[in-house]
Amino acid sequence: MTTNRITLDFGDARITGVGARGRRGMPLLVRLLGGGYNAAYFDVPGYSLVDAAQRVGFPVAALDRPGYGGSTALQGEISFRRNAEVLDRAIAELWRVLSFAATGVVLVGHSIGGAIALHLAAGERTWPLLGISVTGIHDASRVSWDAFESEPPGSSTKYSRADIERFMYGPEGTYDPGVIDAAQAAESPAPVAELLEVAGRWPAEFPEIAARVDVAVHYGLAEHDQLWFAGDETVAAFARAFASAPSVAARCVPGCGHNIDHHYAGAAFHQEQLDFARRLAPLAHA
Repeated sequence: MTTNRITLDFGDARITGVGARGRRGMPLLVRLLGGGYNAAYFDVPGYSLVDAAQRVGFPVAALDRPGYGGSTALQGEISFRRNAEVLDRAIAELWRVLSFAATGVVLVGHSIGGAIALHLAAGERTWPLLGISVTGIHDASRVSWDAFESEPPGSSTKYSRADIERFMYGPEGTYDPGVIDAAQAAESPAPVAELLEVAGRWPAEFPEIAARVDVAVHYGLAEHDQLWFAGDETVAAFARAFASAPSVAARCVPGCGHNIDHHYAGAAFHQEQLDFARRLAPLAHA
């Protein structure tokens, strides 16, 4: 499928990414990546949510978060809140350009990108948010990132191949091993501050953030996620925190590791996300 590079300049910041125009009357899908990956995570050949959305007419933008790809790095405090502030301005610019054709915005966030998407959904916005689909994020961590506490402020780290296989993918047989090589172009150094926040401040702040989300929520956590405690009970507990959301659809996704998108079951889950977004289109007219 045909995609275009996106460059959004505003003030002293730049946000880059990949995207494609769609049909009129469809929601604009804005995808936010997880830690250690740039926007190409959502556009790996053969596993592309960008392609899947484009085939059925969604306008789509997968954005490099601050410090990833060609996007300007955050100065001073590096946090999910600051990420959300910058991305809010970037999405406002996207909406300014595409509002003539799109019905509203649906955020799709993976891992740390999911946490930042929830920050956006819980805050004030100048663009119409219809709903949010998040994966790979929870508030019950299985790992500790304490080893990074001694790293210099503002430093970044790149995942090793062993870490990627251990933490990002499920058991043998749930994915084609070749996808790890195919996704290498999407790998980027992750700010250490993000890794410390996701295992530290984020779980404590999540309940208050979730309580302020007032749009439809779609949520999936991989059965074999090695970063979060996954299971029907933990997924249900996470979903209950969205007390102000008009609807919450949440489930444990079988046959997947953390990077759901890159597993054999990823295509079916992509369709589920697109069906969720399509059902939200009429809300913009209500």
